[in-house]
Amino acid sequence: MLELLKSLFNNPVREAKRLNRDAPTIIDSATKSFSVTRVRDIAIMTLESLAEARAHLEKHEQSRAQMLSRFQQLHGEARRRIDQVALTAYTLIIIRLRAEALGDIADSAGEVIDEFTGKWAHAAEEKQKAPV
Repeated sequence: MLELLKSLFNNPVREAKRLNRDAPTIIDSATKSFSVTRVRDIAIMTLESLAEARAHLEKHEQSRAQMLSRFQQLHGEARRRIDQVALTAYTLIIIRLRAEALGDIADSAGEVIDEFTGKWAHAAEEKQKAPV
């Protein structure tokens, strides 16, 4: 019985299908609903936070669950603030980190997010170069 419950709630194939479906839906919705400036801000926030997460995970691979928990907390705070840019960016970050953890079966989700952020990589570079 316990194994049946575990298989219902911890099913990597089901999670990968959900991530592969959700990533393009969220990006499509954002690009159709928000101004170009907000979409750019979403992409930049996603890129910067993913870079931070990956740098941390290179040193502490076992802390992936902690990193996900941190971004889920930030996601909840963004939802309470009704900050659509942060909410969308944190959703994409959570999806990307979960997709990386699942490996090949969730590659589609990761590729969609990478394609979206790649279109705005130049804006992130410009932001970093800009004087404060």
